[in-house]
Amino acid sequence: MTRTPRSKHLLIFAVAASLIAVTLPAAAADIPSSPDGTVNAVAEALADRHPEVLWQALPPNYQKDITELTHTFAEKMDPAVWDAAFALGRKTAKLLRDKKDIILESSMLQAAGEERGKIEGGWDEMVSSLDAFFASGVSSLETLKTIDWENYLATTGRDLMNLAAERSKADGDDTFDREFTQKLRQTKVEVVSNDGDHATLRMTAPDEEPEEEQFTRVEGRWVPSEMADDWDKDVANARQELAAITDEQIQQGSMQAMMMIGMVDGVLTQLESVTTAEEFDEAIGAILGPFLGAMSGADEEIVEETEVVEDTESE
Repeated sequence: MTRTPRSKHLLIFAVAASLIAVTLPAAAADIPSSPDGTVNAVAEALADRHPEVLWQALPPNYQKDITELTHTFAEKMDPAVWDAAFALGRKTAKLLRDKKDIILESSMLQAAGEERGKIEGGWDEMVSSLDAFFASGVSSLETLKTIDWENYLATTGRDLMNLAAERSKADGDDTFDREFTQKLRQTKVEVVSNDGDHATLRMTAPDEEPEEEQFTRVEGRWVPSEMADDWDKDVANARQELAAITDEQIQQGSMQAMMMIGMVDGVLTQLESVTTAEEFDEAIGAILGPFLGAMSGADEEIVEETEVVEDTESE
């Protein structure tokens, strides 16, 4: 729970960080019973690079819901598609690492102007993160079927935070420490109101305007009210959608996914052979040209149809 939490932030963060391998036990956090104490404890743990606190701060039933949905998803997913997707991810990371200088000198990156420097500065961190993600234990669905969220967040989740911090420090500006760690440590949390299971907190970060957020107590844990209001409905919808997926839909979806993965893999294979920025530009142009042309034609058709409708309505 950072200073501007929203209903699905913890869920999204947990899902993303779950796709990594577990090696060490999580550090148990003491989550206070008060709303401001909870926010301060979570902020402090995140500042110390313990993302598992996000899981520990969730109500037990929320943890149970996320785990069950993940396991159900893993049971529904086609292992061949999953394996192919992770293999494609590893191939992408390797291309970005091996062709770094060529890509950075390409016209596509040169056109980025001042942003190019930022992209180059974060390149190695990005590639390292992709390497960690796509080489993780859950590159196998069997691991995802028995995932332990807390341990996943405590291990590679923390490793990724450390990587981001080290890269930021090496760049000299250290934006990670300034914009993330120090803001978490220096944000002031005040109780505006507290009425039993509902509370309003005012959070003031350095050099920013105060923001108020409503929290609700669920099973002894304080979570953003928006999350609490939507949780049961969102989880029920997710369960219903997963249950409604038929074997025929899975087969059809798998065929489409494998076709798309095959197309992207072919593109990566072409790019692996380039040796200069000029060759990279030519390859990208040859690959994207037909696609962009098709998109342009589709846009023109939409514009023409819109004009016809408008002319009809004016008559």
